[in-house]
Amino acid sequence: MKRFVYILVFVLMSHLGFAVDRDSLWSRANDAYSLGEYAKALDIYAHIEKDGYVSARLWYNMGNACYKLQEDGKAILYYERALKLDPANADVKHNLEIARLKILDKIESVPEFILATWIKELRNTMSSDKWAWTGILLFMMAALSFLAFRYAPRTAQRKLAFVAVCLLLLLTLASFLFSLNLKNNVERAESAILLVPVSNVKSAPNSTGGNLFILHEGTKVDIIENVGQWSRVELSDGRQGWMLSKDFEII
Repeated sequence: MKRFVYILVFVLMSHLGFAVDRDSLWSRANDAYSLGEYAKALDIYAHIEKDGYVSARLWYNMGNACYKLQEDGKAILYYERALKLDPANADVKHNLEIARLKILDKIESVPEFILATWIKELRNTMSSDKWAWTGILLFMMAALSFLAFRYAPRTAQRKLAFVAVCLLLLLTLASFLFSLNLKNNVERAESAILLVPVSNVKSAPNSTGGNLFILHEGTKVDIIENVGQWSRVELSDGRQGWMLSKDFEII
């Protein structure tokens, strides 16, 4: 029993020490950024990330530092990562749009069914965690409505409570589906950002394949499959081809 207590105390103290160290690094990075020392700030943020701590705020700050250093591809990469964790963050969206203005490839997306667009916009109004908590709250309200339905003295009240139960359960299901979908989007490695100035997109996964078109730094691609050092990618306008995997980084 004593051994277990010692281990528990050691783990808690280690975690507390890591948290204090992380807070110290965070303050140093923010101070460096405010003084215009963007490279130093980025190095410290990267150290925090390497230690296993990631958040939308961290990636947003890293994106800002990269943008100040005119590393537009990396800025877009970190903004996209931040947006994956917090799709409703208006600051990230704004800075991402500004960074995208600097890239050379202006690719028109294939039009999407309007209902699907509305559903995605609704889903992206909150993060995965917030949708999960919303689902829990709605389920509790549905449980209370069920009690009202069960014990209401009048027929009209029971009918109203029954409608409320059905509606709240549907909203609960939608909230949990949105939460799960956003969580899966974070875990899936299906999109990437080009980080080299220029990359040739080829017709086959080898250096002898014909050049289909050229992409430039900062362009976003969807990864379809990987073959050795090559990846088949697709652009938002539907074009596909093969690129060297080392030319881009996963969001």
